[in-house]
Amino acid sequence: METLRPLHIGGRDAKSNAVTVLINRTVPATQGNVFLGTLKDLLRDFDRFPGTSGSMVFRQEAAGSVEFSILQQFAGKAEHDAWVGSPGFSRWCREVAPPKPTPGHVHRYAGMEAFFVSAQAPDAPPRWKMAVLLMIAVYPPSLVLSIWGAPALARLPVLAGTFLTSVLMVFLMTYVLVPILTKLFQSWLQPGKPRSR
Repeated sequence: METLRPLHIGGRDAKSNAVTVLINRTVPATQGNVFLGTLKDLLRDFDRFPGTSGSMVFRQEAAGSVEFSILQQFAGKAEHDAWVGSPGFSRWCREVAPPKPTPGHVHRYAGMEAFFVSAQAPDAPPRWKMAVLLMIAVYPPSLVLSIWGAPALARLPVLAGTFLTSVLMVFLMTYVLVPILTKLFQSWLQPGKPRSR
């Protein structure tokens, strides 16, 4: 399944009006490198567009296919709407978005929900399950940093030590722990959904 899903982070209960768009695109493994080249070119143009706050790409290989998860960030709804009306967005739709989106392909998520969905399971799990999984992901590296990292960090100024700890934790959470745990606990997070490979 290939999906294009706008994701709104913010709203009534949040301090930020930032908008993030999550796009999942699955291509045959033989076209993975070509698609990635096109994607890099498009994201360079996207990152230069006024009001955008950056982008990230995650790649997951399965049997015979490659799933790309693309996050695009905007300062707010006005900046997102300006992008949607631009020639760059038209090119994006032609070259990246699914040629025939399926009915119900647009979903809205809040906060961290985007990390817990995929093309195979587009519905976000209950928030309490996401909180439990995030706690499992945060606790071990926090413990390791407290026990073994504390002596080294104590030699640094507080701001530098806190910055290094934050960078390490964000990297581990985003690129290692949450993706692995989401895959391992998928049947618990979303019972009855097909298991991703």
